Amino acid sequence: MLELIPFQAYRVKILYPDTWHIFINPSKSFDYYDGFVKIDRSSERNSPNQASLSVRWAKMQKEITIDEYMEELKMQYAKKQKKNKKDHFEILSMEPVKGLSHKAYLMHTSIKANHSIYRAFGKEETVCSMQLTTYCEVTKRILIASIASVPEDIKAQREHYQQMLFSLTCH
Repeated sequence: MLELIPFQAYRVKILYPDTWHIFINPSKSFDYYDGFVKIDRSSERNSPNQASLSVRWAKMQKEITIDEYMEELKMQYAKKQKKNKKDHFEILSMEPVKGLSHKAYLMHTSIKANHSIYRAFGKEETVCSMQLTTYCEVTKRILIASIASVPEDIKAQREHYQQMLFSLTCH
């Protein structure tokens, strides 16, 4: 089992495997109120699958509850699916998570795509993700941590990935 170590910036903290690499894109915001970081396993020598953890945070422009945000997210997925006939976007499950420092939802999604971003060797690929979304009333920021990989990896590493996602905090 890999050792989990903390990534922490601007009071946002999450645990990730010590062999994964951190990428901060200079063309994206990275400050207290709006940030994005990608941490991935692509460089692990003995890993058959790539996996990627992305962490986003943003200050909300207006007061919103986490429940309202998740409902909006459902509507956005439905719109995306209607617009894009070639690919298939699906929310497999969306459940509240108990026992964390803030109310949170764990969402499982699936994307079947046949274009250059997801395609390998010219065939359709399925990418699944596990996403934890929470809202901090103190900092007024929405925090989203998601892990994306192939379905087999998500299934095999489910508990390990949940441990990583459930470590997301903002204080």
